[in-house]
Amino acid sequence: MLALVGTHYHFRRVVPVALRPLFGKTEFWISLKTGNKSEARLSAMALHARTSALFRTARTMTDPAQNKPITKDDLLALYEDIIKRQEEVIETTERNAAEQLKVERYTASMTRYEDLLKTRAFLTYSTDALERLNQHIITLRQDMITGKMQDKASLASKTEEIERLHDTLVKLFQTGPALSQAPGAVPPSHQLTSSPTLSPAPSAITSSPRLTEALQTALLADTQKSDATKKETARTVALFVQAFGDKPVQEITGRIAGEFRDLLFSLPSSYAKSKQDMDLNAEVERAQEFDLPTLSGKSMKNHFMRLSALWNQLIRREIAEKNPWSNWDFDLTKRNPRRAWTDDELALLSSSPWTCSTISQATFAGITLVAAYSGMRLGEICNLRNEDIQEVDGIPCFLIRPHPEDKWTPKTEAGTRNVPIHSALLEWGILNFKKDGEKFLFSELKTPKTGPRGTDFGRNFSKFKTTIGLPAAITFHSFRHTVSTRLRNQTGDLRELWMDALLGHEASHKSQGATTYLSGITIENLWQTVEAVRYPTLYLRQRL
Repeated sequence: MLALVGTHYHFRRVVPVALRPLFGKTEFWISLKTGNKSEARLSAMALHARTSALFRTARTMTDPAQNKPITKDDLLALYEDIIKRQEEVIETTERNAAEQLKVERYTASMTRYEDLLKTRAFLTYSTDALERLNQHIITLRQDMITGKMQDKASLASKTEEIERLHDTLVKLFQTGPALSQAPGAVPPSHQLTSSPTLSPAPSAITSSPRLTEALQTALLADTQKSDATKKETARTVALFVQAFGDKPVQEITGRIAGEFRDLLFSLPSSYAKSKQDMDLNAEVERAQEFDLPTLSGKSMKNHFMRLSALWNQLIRREIAEKNPWSNWDFDLTKRNPRRAWTDDELALLSSSPWTCSTISQATFAGITLVAAYSGMRLGEICNLRNEDIQEVDGIPCFLIRPHPEDKWTPKTEAGTRNVPIHSALLEWGILNFKKDGEKFLFSELKTPKTGPRGTDFGRNFSKFKTTIGLPAAITFHSFRHTVSTRLRNQTGDLRELWMDALLGHEASHKSQGATTYLSGITIENLWQTVEAVRYPTLYLRQRL
């Protein structure tokens, strides 16, 4: 994503293969014109969000704001707009840096000027003291010559006064001009009575609290908001700080609010449910690679509403001047639509050779077929252990259950279930993946240090389906939609309750009987349900 060329960082983004004819490029290179890595990361994050939105628009060739078709020229204009906005960001950053330099120079010159005034006061005072000492010595010499000081007492008194003044001067010169900063060290007539008459720069005298400090001030003072609302506001602020740092309130402008909006639009929807300790760039990249659903317009609107309410309080307290979080529009329609596979698309998938070199054709086929003949989620499939394949009432099943030692659990409470293994999978040889000494059924997959098991497979599946020309609306998760759709369109006597239990959905019927007795569905009924899944064009390659 970031490339250091010479002394400046550049943003680098590979254009998906299917979109390259539209842009005439294989990758985007945009100069960030900064050698500061932290600044470059923030700019790259914003550019990643904008180019992701551009790719989504290119795949549908539809303007998301006006919901109307666009042309290739319109698409290129959108790309040029991204370049223009980045140049404006760079110009604003450079202008702010220049203004900050002026402030620093002004502050330094003010300090030097004050030091000069203090030094002048010191010199004036010490010059007067030297003059008084000189006059005392001259008077003493004249009195001694004219005989006015014949008695020793008068001579001793005059000599003592001269020595006292001499000692004062010695101490004054030993400590230097710093004496002028000590109260009373310089006579009142020589002390600084006022600051220079130059007009101070506003930013040099005004101190803006940082966002987290302002948050605590506002939340402690607001007794009307509930604890839950305060907690959600703190979570939104923590997300902003993770992305942009704990900025002073006055530095958070509409431009930064827009970049935060772009970032939220690119984060996966699952991020809102996490502890938010993951790397934001990695999460944005994961959402793009996996083609994951992103945060909804409603979630983004909630984040902005919390920040807008916070800023209204800060404005009333004169901590902020204006509210950059108000008057933003959000698309509240559902994003990332998913649909079921068509027979033609399944035929294309079946007939296309797997292109990944790190995951075998057999593992690709096995994981794909399990999804197609069970509707299981990718995470559920990739976390299957050998011990999770057992017979229940004489029927071979996948046991989907929590594994706390691996910090993995089904997505919902209903996700813990038994899924009968389809006869087509048994005939194909899915059980041959079980290997002695291995923990997982698909042992070839690597368990990453961070992120869910199966991340690498999901990324490669997404690249593969794009390479062979499948549309963006089709993803690995579409197998789940496909099983659900085909079961609900079959002509048999399958019950809706059985389908929900097979897929790990909450019961679609909310009657007392549905909620209380869902766990009582027999494995034979679930086996009858899964066996109803049929594919005329998904033929099984590389039988094990």
